[in-house]
Amino acid sequence: MTTTPLRPFRFALLLAALLLALLFTRGPDHNGDAVEYSLQTIALVRHASPDIRLDDIAVAKQLVPSRIPVYELIEHDMVTRQPTLYAAFTRGKDGQVYAVHFFGYALLTALPFKLLQAVGAEPFRAYQIVNLAMVFILGLSLYRLFRSGPKALLGVALFMLCGGLQYWDWGSPECLSAAALLAALVLYCDGLPLAACLLAGLASLQNPTIVVFLGFAPLLRLCLHYEPGSGWPGVLAALPRGRYLVALAAGGAVFALAPLFNLWQFGVPNVIAKLFSDPGLINGTRLHSFYFDLNQGMLIGIPGIWAALLLLGWRGRPRAERQRNLALLAVCTVFSLALALPALAVLNWNSAATGEMRYAFWAGSAFLFPLLWRLRAWPRWPVAPLLAIFLVQGVATWQAFGYNYVHLSPLSAWLMERHPAWVNPEPEIFAERNTHNDAMLLPEQVVALSVDGPSQKILYNRSNTAIGALLCGAGNTLAEEDNRTSHSMRGWRYLNGPVHCHNGAGNADRTLAYADFKQLQTQLLVHGWATPEGNGSDWDGVWSDGPTSRLQVALDRRHPPTTVLVAGYYFKGNQRTRVYVNGVDLGWHNLQDAQPLPVPAAVAEQGQLQILLQHEAPGEPGPNDTRHLSLFLRKVVLH
Repeated sequence: MTTTPLRPFRFALLLAALLLALLFTRGPDHNGDAVEYSLQTIALVRHASPDIRLDDIAVAKQLVPSRIPVYELIEHDMVTRQPTLYAAFTRGKDGQVYAVHFFGYALLTALPFKLLQAVGAEPFRAYQIVNLAMVFILGLSLYRLFRSGPKALLGVALFMLCGGLQYWDWGSPECLSAAALLAALVLYCDGLPLAACLLAGLASLQNPTIVVFLGFAPLLRLCLHYEPGSGWPGVLAALPRGRYLVALAAGGAVFALAPLFNLWQFGVPNVIAKLFSDPGLINGTRLHSFYFDLNQGMLIGIPGIWAALLLLGWRGRPRAERQRNLALLAVCTVFSLALALPALAVLNWNSAATGEMRYAFWAGSAFLFPLLWRLRAWPRWPVAPLLAIFLVQGVATWQAFGYNYVHLSPLSAWLMERHPAWVNPEPEIFAERNTHNDAMLLPEQVVALSVDGPSQKILYNRSNTAIGALLCGAGNTLAEEDNRTSHSMRGWRYLNGPVHCHNGAGNADRTLAYADFKQLQTQLLVHGWATPEGNGSDWDGVWSDGPTSRLQVALDRRHPPTTVLVAGYYFKGNQRTRVYVNGVDLGWHNLQDAQPLPVPAAVAEQGQLQILLQHEAPGEPGPNDTRHLSLFLRKVVLH
């Protein structure tokens, strides 16, 4: 693929026009750390200091009504002088309230915020403007790299398909950090070290890990400019000196602003590391998750980039170029590890993401850079491979918008449902995406894979001595020799496949009622149920919700039940239920006048009782209750 020349000024105008058009496609998304940065920006605009005051919160509540509940939590803690403030806020030595993130990003947004406010526009578009301004700088950097407008535009488009489209409109600095880091890599290796290091320093103000750029940039430049066979003189010639060393020092000075402020106000170089990180979390499970998790890992963010790095630039290329490509890829891989490792220590590291996690987005620049540099060496870009890269990245981007960080990705859910032992996510990720709740994972929790069908994957902690009773019933235990178990971090384990039990009473008798419904939830009430209700008398149980409902009960293979009784009350318009047990149709039955039903003999081999209830006429109880009710399940009796 060849391109026609596009003069720098015309290229800049075209890129600015394209980014301006993107700006008007949607409004700001108050996601990520937007609560912090919104208050910081308002504070800087109102009183030129980053401390958060009650009047700032009042303004924020007017401007961002969707975040009023969170703002009120902070407001309450400030008014009542709570010793510990709402997460992500703390007090400085002066007693004032500050966000734990440095205010550099908010400082960048303050001027456009004030200008937009003055003309009556949405002031929080300032975040979008600042994010896209950094994408604009990236575009200029790529124009310098390729000396071609069309190629630079393709480079910007590729960046946007590697996470940029997911994060450019956030009131949080992910897009700015990723674009600044990629531009810094390009400019440092292309002969503009001062601009590069200032950009990296700016990015590191909000994501301090990016400071490792200052150590890796000289190595990357060495890989690109060292001439094979030149020996140590060639190495020394490629090492930084003069303006490159000055640039590195300047980048370090910019980075130092955040830790110096932290030392001054909080007495530590990084208050986030003090309050919200645990070095013990840096382990192989989290590292694997960072790169390969099918819900949030780098793999689902830049699959096309990884494939291109492995497949392009090797066959038919000069030996020296292949060696340079290999060295650059190796250093960039280590660079990405240096960016990743500190992120693994963050307690709530997977909070708020669209597709790949935020840390993986900007760390992915370490892989996008060597591909762009590799393409620079080719006068004609290969059309078919390039189209394939864009297609793969386009699909990855489209998939990312299909779920959020408290839901499983479609691919992950599909694999775990069919091959539960193949995918064992980091426990926090599995728990939050199956309970659909961003909360701390506690050792007593038991979490099952939430799918439309029998759950074949359960997470529990080995310190939970009640796990046998929870999954198998009081007095019963897990059949360790029959269950397939995968070990994860900090004592967490996965049960993959059907749960097998030992019945402590030596028989199949078991009654499941309200207490079990409430305790087991998704392990027992697999699909099609509302929240269990304790109303007293005979109205303790759970309503069905939808056209079908599923139950799943772990059994003792040695003592399988011969009958099952499903008992409950009907919602108006319902008089019968069609019952399936392990796929066998037992016909329509009145479960309000419940009678024991036969259990197929094959259940003994399967080790699980799977009951599907097909409801007669689900109905809504009222205009403000959207549930579709049929059966109020009171109990399930095995014999």
